Amino acid sequence: MPEVTASSAAPATPDLATAQQVAEAQQRATPEAERAEQFQAALAAVHKALNPDSQGSEQDPAALAAAVAERDKQLDQAAAELRTARVELAAYKAAGEQGARADRLLNSRSFLAAVAQLDPDTDTFAESLKSAIASAVESDPDLYRAVPAAPARGGAEFNGAPSGDRRPATLRDAIAARLGGA
Repeated sequence: MPEVTASSAAPATPDLATAQQVAEAQQRATPEAERAEQFQAALAAVHKALNPDSQGSEQDPAALAAAVAERDKQLDQAAAELRTARVELAAYKAAGEQGARADRLLNSRSFLAAVAQLDPDTDTFAESLKSAIASAVESDPDLYRAVPAAPARGGAEFNGAPSGDRRPATLRDAIAARLGGA
């Protein structure tokens, strides 16, 4: 048998160790690659759910920018409508306290123009609104001032006893009334 020297045994050992490391790396890489494919498939499903019109192609950045600008415009419009509704509701509530007719105030273009500049988020909004209502009532009191309600009718009628058939109080009175006697 040939003798194995240290120099001839050394190259065989690193090749065996390298082969084992490669085999272990491939065993670890296979499940990780499968997991990566599953994540990629899940990501594609989420993308399709969020953007069903997309046919797998990338979207044009200009189209996305236009869509974002349109949504921003819609949000600004909704915020303005919300602000107007908040101002009108506050005016409706405050008109009763100020002795004004809220329905006529809110139909007045001049009043709405005056309160359109008010910001409902400021601390002075309530005072500014009250002064706007007061100035509108002062400018045309016949139109905007609330007419006090007439006092409620109370008490009894003094027209005398009610007329009509009276029920007999006793059985004798009922028999006498039926037979025609008094």
